[in-house]
Amino acid sequence: MSDRTPPIGPQSPLCQTLSCLPEKFIVDFANGIDVTRDHVRFQRTRTDVFARMYDGFTGQGLRRQAEINASLTDGVDASLQCLCELTESFAHSNLAITQAHDRITALAGNAAQLAHYSAGTRRQLEELVHRLDVRLQGMAQEIARIDFIQKAQLNMDATFSKWAAGRFSTLAPAARCYAALEELRWGALGDYCRNYRDQRQCREFLDVVTNRAMKQLAEDAAVGLQVPEDMEAVWLSAPPARQGSGAEDMQQALAYLADGLTADTAPFVCSAMQQRPAALTVPLYARAERLAEAMVWEVLSQEVVHA
Repeated sequence: MSDRTPPIGPQSPLCQTLSCLPEKFIVDFANGIDVTRDHVRFQRTRTDVFARMYDGFTGQGLRRQAEINASLTDGVDASLQCLCELTESFAHSNLAITQAHDRITALAGNAAQLAHYSAGTRRQLEELVHRLDVRLQGMAQEIARIDFIQKAQLNMDATFSKWAAGRFSTLAPAARCYAALEELRWGALGDYCRNYRDQRQCREFLDVVTNRAMKQLAEDAAVGLQVPEDMEAVWLSAPPARQGSGAEDMQQALAYLADGLTADTAPFVCSAMQQRPAALTVPLYARAERLAEAMVWEVLSQEVVHA
């Protein structure tokens, strides 16, 4: 290789710009490993870019090439070891890992081909298949987790959209907040907090819920965020019930949702249900922020604590 065509390594400007290059190289490298044909024959058919990446990624250059030329079996062993190192270090996409896994699984499953190779080579193939299996399982779990996060975010958006649209308008502001929080506790957000031990992500969700609840409470009551407001007159005061509005049914449904809560464990929720502050446990005056934080803690925070 001349000075005009230096190796292309993982930290080269080209690979930094086209971050998919290492992924394709690893797949091509896996496809080039063959236990019946000399690996170097495949390599000679590749493009100059592939050859330069081969030297740059393996870090062996001409020395490794000489080893492969000297012994077919040694070449397969060295290639498998190199592939294992490359997939662990540079293969990050599901596409690259899946294709490498399929290729090595096919090699490991061909008993006729493997009969001519040492026990060490066969064991190395099996170990590489296992490593790639573990990587694929981990990626599947991460994809599922990300999908779950998106569902939780959609759950939040749908719930606060429902609140903002007036779907809880027959209730007092504090009761509207409680209704929204129960929607989240029984929805995808609650499921995420109960099923994943990602405390940081769960607490970020609760911070978002608190901020959105605080903003919506202040808008519903037409008050500011900073000035303490009378609990009974502002936060616990329901609008006059109109005939056919379903206000009574809504209130009964909320009471049913709250039947497992007590004034000791959830004083703000119980106050919202009874339409009056609980003595000594709930302040007579509270800002929207105080109300939102307290109700989020009472309804949702235990889902994170016990996750």
